[in-house]
Amino acid sequence: MKKILLFIVISFIPLLAQSTPYSLEKFRSVLKQSNLQAPTSRYNAHYGVKNAGFKYFQNRYFYLQDNRYMVFEMCDKKHRSELREKNDWYVTTSTPKVLFAKVYLFVLNQTKEFTFLQIHADSNRFGKKRAIINKPLLRITWSKERNNKHDHLWAVIRLSPDQDEQKYVKIDLGKRPKDFFTTKIEVVKSRMKIFINGALKINMDVGYWNNFLNYFKAGVYLQGEGCSKVLFDKLMFD
Repeated sequence: MKKILLFIVISFIPLLAQSTPYSLEKFRSVLKQSNLQAPTSRYNAHYGVKNAGFKYFQNRYFYLQDNRYMVFEMCDKKHRSELREKNDWYVTTSTPKVLFAKVYLFVLNQTKEFTFLQIHADSNRFGKKRAIINKPLLRITWSKERNNKHDHLWAVIRLSPDQDEQKYVKIDLGKRPKDFFTTKIEVVKSRMKIFINGALKINMDVGYWNNFLNYFKAGVYLQGEGCSKVLFDKLMFD
């Protein structure tokens, strides 16, 4: 009996490895560079991943669909399933930092807004001049309605390096595409550019953020009640 059980376990592991996002070569680079946060930012061993341990990993919040798409799915306000880039960087970098995604958004029954891409400051490490903040410089979101515009994408950009000053600009990126679309975020020498389907949408100086260490995030993070689902056909942190 023990031999039979051992054979089943050993046989099952390769099958599991073939059904995870890590099983696809196109996702291995970004997964090797990332940790997974779910269902909150606090590490949960059942649903999260540390130290890029993705080889045999998937669950209801993070899985492979149709042997092609890496899926992030979540319900309930302030919950998330997101990859967090492991390596930090400054917006002053002379080597461009790039996030590239080919993505499809399922709104499902989300009542307000969800975030699918971010640049977030590292709240656990001091940057230049011992600067630290627990805020994202950038969130790219879907919003059900904002400024009388329905079902649009938005860039929510923080304008203040002060933790307590709530100062943002919210830039309309257009109607949510009904199919897969590409998003590229590029940061170099304190300038941030955002492209949607190859078209430049934002080109701005973010020098006020120079002293903070940062990382990319990708997945789904809910700002309202309900559920949302995001499919990635391509995802790269570079």
